Amino acid sequence: MGQNRHSARKTTRRVATCGVFCALAVVMLGLGAVIEVLDITASAAAALILLPVLLCYGGKFAWLSYAVTATLGVLLMPHSLAAWMYAGLTGFYPMVKRGLDKLPRLLGWAVKLLLLTAVLLLYLAVFYFILLGGEGSFTDAFLKGFGEADSPPVMAWAVVGLSVFTFVLFDLLIDRLLVLYYVKWQKRVERWMKP
Repeated sequence: MGQNRHSARKTTRRVATCGVFCALAVVMLGLGAVIEVLDITASAAAALILLPVLLCYGGKFAWLSYAVTATLGVLLMPHSLAAWMYAGLTGFYPMVKRGLDKLPRLLGWAVKLLLLTAVLLLYLAVFYFILLGGEGSFTDAFLKGFGEADSPPVMAWAVVGLSVFTFVLFDLLIDRLLVLYYVKWQKRVERWMKP
């Protein structure tokens, strides 16, 4: 009986702590919605805010926190790119990255880039069917989705290149933050979070 009570108290404490982290992540997404220049940064920062949940409590609580944050972000800020980017890639990427980093390095990066390609193609499909109403060619959707209406095609390709570059930087940033976490912050964070 006492064991069950202790387990329930521990789970309740973890859920409450995850709620605090989710609230912070939603606030960060809100910052990206208010200051549109920061939408990519806010999306990445919201994902990084939830890293302690993944590291201290494991995948189950991390996926639950991602789902709560993504749902709240999209419901509260449906016109914000930060919320949709979080829901579509940056929010779940730290959990997926954990598994992909266990693969051989070249294979892991190939799968990561395939994941990014799938997300970009999904974006184009949504842009084509919803914003363009399914009219025109997929090339038109590519040029309008990644560029401006009158910009040359090279601008759309430049945006795709910048997307890949930003994705690689995000991946490396997670690695550096994990090193910093294990070297400097782990004891303090785990004392506060009580895993």
